Amino acid sequence: MFKFLRYINWNELSGLLVGAALAIAVCFATYFLAKKLQEEGILFRDDYNLYSDFVSGQGLRKGTKVQINGVDIGNIDSVSLNNVSSGNGFVRIKLRLNARYKGFITDSSVVFATRDQNIISERVLNVDISKKGRRVLENNDLLAAGVAQDIETVLKTMNDVLMTANALIERVSNLASAADTLINMIRDTNTTVGALLGSKILYDNLDSTVLRLFSLVSGADEILTTLNTGMPKIVAFADTFSTDASGLINNLDTLAISASGVVVSLDTTIRSLSNMVHELSSITQPLNNLITDGSRVLNRTDDVMTGVSKFWFMRNKIPKKDSIPLLEETW
Repeated sequence: MFKFLRYINWNELSGLLVGAALAIAVCFATYFLAKKLQEEGILFRDDYNLYSDFVSGQGLRKGTKVQINGVDIGNIDSVSLNNVSSGNGFVRIKLRLNARYKGFITDSSVVFATRDQNIISERVLNVDISKKGRRVLENNDLLAAGVAQDIETVLKTMNDVLMTANALIERVSNLASAADTLINMIRDTNTTVGALLGSKILYDNLDSTVLRLFSLVSGADEILTTLNTGMPKIVAFADTFSTDASGLINNLDTLAISASGVVVSLDTTIRSLSNMVHELSSITQPLNNLITDGSRVLNRTDDVMTGVSKFWFMRNKIPKKDSIPLLEETW
């Protein structure tokens, strides 16, 4: 075997060996790079996007990390002003997140800015998932934004509180100054207020006003007493009146029922008369038909007799007049 290696021309194979070594090194480097990028969530990652509206985007930019309890789940894809036409100034932030963390983010989750290491480190966005929501946010949904939790927000809040306290102190100072001015005016009898409070006319007017109010209350008490005495009588009269009215309505109802019975009886009588007239008409009609038929028969008989009398052998045997004078007169 060693004799076989002795006859190999290593000068000719050196280029091939170097190329193979470089190819293997590139493959290993590519593998480790792809694995590292996959671990970082750059390659072979299924993403989904969420939006959030912040009052201020200070310290936030494209590429800022998004975390859940310190675990990186994505980054900021874009930062822009939302609804420029309305002029509200909200900052619209688009979050590009890894889809495998999708099940953690619900409609009760809140995202806020914080610092993940110390007070001077860069800001990151943290998603608070402590509250359980009713549904998981889908792609392009809106994630609620909370108040930033860092030193800048604390200082800004303290500044707002101090400004509010200063405004309150200034208003209290103005009230105290106004109260001091009013007290000085009351104490000084040369002023209008002092003269008014120091004069007996004001107290006399107050006393007369109190007396008038007392007389009004007394009159109101008498009115209430009268109402208390007369109201039961009025109620009793109203009750009696309603009872009589109810009886009258019952009588009218009975009268209406009786009148309805009379009308029904009259209608029955008229119907009976109509039936009698109809029956009489049905009887007279056949009699009229019988008389008409009899008249037709006699006319035909008369015609026959007239025709027969024209024969010579019957001419002398037929009487000149009807042998039944009664019928002749009748017809």
